[in-house]
Amino acid sequence: MSENTRTVEQNGEENIITLKGMYQDYFLDYASYVILERAVPSIWDGLKPVQRRILHAMREMHDGRYHKVANIIGQTMQYHPHGDAAIGDALVNLGQKEMLIDPQGNWGDVRTGDSAAASRYIEARLTKLALDIAFNPQTTDWQL
Repeated sequence: MSENTRTVEQNGEENIITLKGMYQDYFLDYASYVILERAVPSIWDGLKPVQRRILHAMREMHDGRYHKVANIIGQTMQYHPHGDAAIGDALVNLGQKEMLIDPQGNWGDVRTGDSAAASRYIEARLTKLALDIAFNPQTTDWQL
């Protein structure tokens, strides 16, 4: 038997699976997971998991004041350990919409393609809408 095959017994019959076939199946399963669980926004709230984790971290930090985006990114790293760049990009994306996050500073412009300033220079806090609706237990069953 070659090193590139694996024998699996099911119902008394031997099935030979090649490594190439195994990796193709595993890759497709993993790629589907990444696309459906991380890249596509949820049908329930329109948020990606990283965006939901950012809002959760901001809710924990909430005291009515603006917080440096670098601090928000650091707090979010506890829940989303996929790198600060991904968190920062998602936070800027949320902040540019100005619905759930109240931005302060140079957050860039989607229409002109201007990028946001460094995270140590810009600040954010949750909007009244986010506090009244997204985190209100009477309107939202919030889950991380």
